[in-house]
Amino acid sequence: MDQSPQGRLIGDPRNAPVRDSGVFRSFPLHPGGPVDVSGIGSFLSVSTATKDRATFELGDGALSIADLRADPVESSRLVCAVFEYLFATNRDLVSVALEGDGWQAFLPALKQRGLLVESTDAQPSVFAEMFWQMPEIWMASPSFVYPRRDVFDGRNEHPLRPPKPAGCLYARFIPWLSGTLSFHVASLDDLPDVHRWMNDPRVDEFWNEAGSVAAHRRYLEHMLEDPHVIPLIGRFNERAFSYFEIYWAKEDLIGPLCGAGDYDRGCHVIVGEGAFRGKPWFTAWLPSLLHLMFLDDSRTERIVQEPSAAHHRQLRNLQRSGFAHMRSVDLPTKRAAIMSISRQHFFSNRLWHPGVVPDEASS
Repeated sequence: MDQSPQGRLIGDPRNAPVRDSGVFRSFPLHPGGPVDVSGIGSFLSVSTATKDRATFELGDGALSIADLRADPVESSRLVCAVFEYLFATNRDLVSVALEGDGWQAFLPALKQRGLLVESTDAQPSVFAEMFWQMPEIWMASPSFVYPRRDVFDGRNEHPLRPPKPAGCLYARFIPWLSGTLSFHVASLDDLPDVHRWMNDPRVDEFWNEAGSVAAHRRYLEHMLEDPHVIPLIGRFNERAFSYFEIYWAKEDLIGPLCGAGDYDRGCHVIVGEGAFRGKPWFTAWLPSLLHLMFLDDSRTERIVQEPSAAHHRQLRNLQRSGFAHMRSVDLPTKRAAIMSISRQHFFSNRLWHPGVVPDEASS
């Protein structure tokens, strides 16, 4: 379905994959605990552990509230759960039109949060690209814009970075894997996994960091102390499978080579567990990692990577995932291809959905 001149919607929510008796479970969605969504015919039933519940109907190209039994706070969580379900399971769905009087109590809050788009000749609508920029849906603790103060670190000037976080940062239910992917700040408790993964020949081919437990302890301690890097452990249903480093690009080696902006970010990746390699996993963790970096600071407009320019399969993977090849440069350890993806491209093209991408282990 093409977008109307009024910008009503592309993709009919009636085509969303509502599954008979299926249950879509999501991580502490909209802080407060998990929300379940089950579909029967054209109806979506939503409930929480506290027995708050609601029923929504998809019909005539719009979403209406058939029944709602919850207090205002819980009602908001149930509504957001339905939006996430629809936008997470239907790649072609650009927006959802809101139909019926049942929405009247929600319209002011949705408008204030920047979710509602109103038009004089169309029903009010919630757009996927706006909804997926709400950090409170997927971030484990509230995200805020850290006040700006420029500092000089001896090499270049950049904004003062916020204190290092701890614990779980982000979680998202992955429909095609029927489980929850989460990112946690690494600690020395993760050393055994990091040590094992670094010594995996497939990982060492890219990272060149194979070594002793003591060496990897020093490595991890350095990452934990470095203000421009946050080391992360990726987990699926709480099982650790990967190590990531997200960094502020302006303070990094590639900052001057890619014209890094003040809030641009980059990432390095290790997928350490072989059972978690392959297209279904790649299309879960990479978009989720990008999503986390864009949500963490609303001023982040671009994310960069610098894989080896000789690693053609990895370059194809990134390009199929939405990255553009900016240039190739010589770094101390490799000739690298500078790859970049923008906030606008990621959200407007709904790149949290899986694309046609093969597997890659690390970068």
